[in-house]
Amino acid sequence: MDLSYFYTFKEVARWGSYTRTGEELGYAQSSVTTQIKKLEEHYRVKLFERVGQRMRLTQSGEELLHYVQQVLELMEEAEGKLSQKSRMRGTVRIGTVESLAAYFITGTVKLFKEKNPDMRIQLESGLCPNLLEGILESHYDLAVVLEEQINHPHLNSIPLRREKMVMVASPNHNLAHQENLDVELLQDETLILTEKDCSYRKALENLMKEIGIQARSIISFTSLEAIKQCVVDELGIAMLPEMTVKQELENGRLIRLDFDSDDFGMMIQLVYHKKKWLSPALQEFVNLMTDK
Repeated sequence: MDLSYFYTFKEVARWGSYTRTGEELGYAQSSVTTQIKKLEEHYRVKLFERVGQRMRLTQSGEELLHYVQQVLELMEEAEGKLSQKSRMRGTVRIGTVESLAAYFITGTVKLFKEKNPDMRIQLESGLCPNLLEGILESHYDLAVVLEEQINHPHLNSIPLRREKMVMVASPNHNLAHQENLDVELLQDETLILTEKDCSYRKALENLMKEIGIQARSIISFTSLEAIKQCVVDELGIAMLPEMTVKQELENGRLIRLDFDSDDFGMMIQLVYHKKKWLSPALQEFVNLMTDK
């Protein structure tokens, strides 16, 4: 069995598309189709079924994927231990949230790329629950998340730093420049929030629930830039990681409200599976992150 078929199979399972898999691996679509057919003939099962525009794993396909992931990880581990040249080749798959992708890890990614110019970096953004699930399912090698301290039986979590959450508003907001504002005032305001599964949105909602209040209205966006612009346009107030609004606070487009929850924060953490073997390249990335 040609092991390259396993790589192809794994990518089709990931993207749900023969065409996208061919683009990612540099194959013609017909080559991808042929490799999957050869796998199906070898195991005498159907591995994929078409659902709409996507290819979805059959039950047999899901079973094979479980073993394929283990085989490929063992191959990568063997290659890494037998050859130091492995640090110069391959792919590092990193998942993170939008705020950290834009304001925290780009410098590390740039430095890593400079040290390892032949390494391919796949950087994807998502919500923290999805990123942790991606680590458990081997979709990512590493994840950098903004969460409460993670304690999971199958995950290693390295705390990097605590990021303060700040409540921001337009300089013209009626609460601007008032001191020692009570959190209960939030129930009379329009809150501009990120998606429902965002860690710091959930933490804010839990805080409000604990004191028995609910916002008058909520506007939700997936984009940090959209949230900040809405606050600038006086559509409401928002709680965001301090690093994401540093520039706007400095140039006066936004102001920080003096709520009594100013010690509210989240931990930036580097996460990977406890069974994940860290290749020299992955270990170097971890070292660069922890040295920040």
